[in-house]
Amino acid sequence: MEKNRLMMSIIIVLLVILIGAVGGVSVFVVKALKPSEEAAVKSAENVKLSIDDIEKVTLSSPISTNLLTGGDGLDHYVKINLSIGVNKMDKKESAKIIESLNANEMVTRDIILNTLRNMTLEELSLPEGQEMLKSALRDRMQQEYESNLIVQVYISDLAFS
Repeated sequence: MEKNRLMMSIIIVLLVILIGAVGGVSVFVVKALKPSEEAAVKSAENVKLSIDDIEKVTLSSPISTNLLTGGDGLDHYVKINLSIGVNKMDKKESAKIIESLNANEMVTRDIILNTLRNMTLEELSLPEGQEMLKSALRDRMQQEYESNLIVQVYISDLAFS
């Protein structure tokens, strides 16, 4: 009887060790593969583009919209004109994105309007807020147009009240 208990205890301990080892190996394999994917994405993002490598797509007209009510409780408005920077190193793909941006300007304007309407005057009046806006717009456009070739958003005019 005591031998059976001892054998069962040994078997249970071995099973626990085996399950832990399989889990550990699985985590290691997943982590080992993931950095290579992330490194490829980061290396593409870290490529420093010159201004000549970026095609600017400018909206046909400025956008005016209301901002989110801030701490002062007052209504504020913004008028903004901007351009979208497209990495033109891959000429074929960048031509498709530029054509899509031009053909679907209303989609781009909608992205901009929705983003601005969720910002306050206090946020937008700070340089950090403007950088946050540009990053948010770039990320949202990359998602909408399914392309990382959209690399920058440039604000050419910005006025608020």
